[in-house]
Amino acid sequence: MKNVKMLLIFIITSTLLLASAQRVNSLGGNVGYWADDDNSWTAFPHTLNNSNLAQVSGLGSTDDHNAIVRWGEGTKWGFSWNQANENDMLNLQWGNGSMGATFGLAMSADGDEDSATPMATAGMGLSASFGMEMGFGELGVGFSNATYDDGDAATANDPASMGLWVNLRRAQSVWLFDNMLVNFNYDANNSDADFMVGNVDGQTTMMLGTSFYSHIDISDNTTGLIAMGFGYTSYANNGNVKDAAITNIALPTWTFAVESSMTDWATCRMSVNAGYILSNSSTAGTGAKDVTGRGGMDTDFSVGLGFNYGSFNLDVDVSEGLFTNPVQHVTGYESITPAAGGTATLTYVW
Repeated sequence: MKNVKMLLIFIITSTLLLASAQRVNSLGGNVGYWADDDNSWTAFPHTLNNSNLAQVSGLGSTDDHNAIVRWGEGTKWGFSWNQANENDMLNLQWGNGSMGATFGLAMSADGDEDSATPMATAGMGLSASFGMEMGFGELGVGFSNATYDDGDAATANDPASMGLWVNLRRAQSVWLFDNMLVNFNYDANNSDADFMVGNVDGQTTMMLGTSFYSHIDISDNTTGLIAMGFGYTSYANNGNVKDAAITNIALPTWTFAVESSMTDWATCRMSVNAGYILSNSSTAGTGAKDVTGRGGMDTDFSVGLGFNYGSFNLDVDVSEGLFTNPVQHVTGYESITPAAGGTATLTYVW
């Protein structure tokens, strides 16, 4: 059963875990706002044509390292590896200059030959994504599917999962903004949160977000981002509890971020995310009464640093203490990483 979680997590997150998110996380967390970032291909696969790179992320973690290598002129070929997904067989990237695509395959099989009544298990996961520039803007789409046979005939439903996502980005002049971003995500699985027990009710998640944003040239070495949008989230059979549901409508949502070069080799990044829950509705299940409400969302702050070493770049998660008490952190008496732990990403681009 240990392979179930890995296979289904592979399907749900394979398009996100196989790249660095250090810079984007410290600049608001939405890679769609940063078309120049080397992680942009996770939302718009055609942007993998923009560079050749070799990258290792998750530095500082124990079992969550990721690596990517991509190269080519005209036609791009790339491969990626994720330490957390032990059953990955292949993660391939391809681009021809105007289009980009990814493909992932994970498989596992196990038979207990020592047992008098051996129970064979097997699993398989597939993921694919495609992106290109269209007449109406940039389009990125992805699909994933995973199944697992636990070998037990008494199990009513073997774990399975399916995911679909669509992203659209285009130039759009609205009020103070000059770009529009639309994100849609759908996930369905018939197992519990740990992907270990088949459940006929399952859980379905749907998310839709639309936002308008602009980049602001604050100075020669400083760029700002301001974004405002709308968000809808729905969980059906939430927590695999029949008829339990949560629906949220957020309006407006806000992101403000700043990236500034402190020197020619060091860049500081900061962001704030905030918003207002216009409508919230939840129920614990069949027969339970709805709980409704509205109010402000939690305001989140993020900080990061980027270092340019000439031949490669290093992106690092840092804590706010580095700026409020720099001496203690620079001299090594305090860790520069957040209390929850931080990691780094090393990237070489050519």
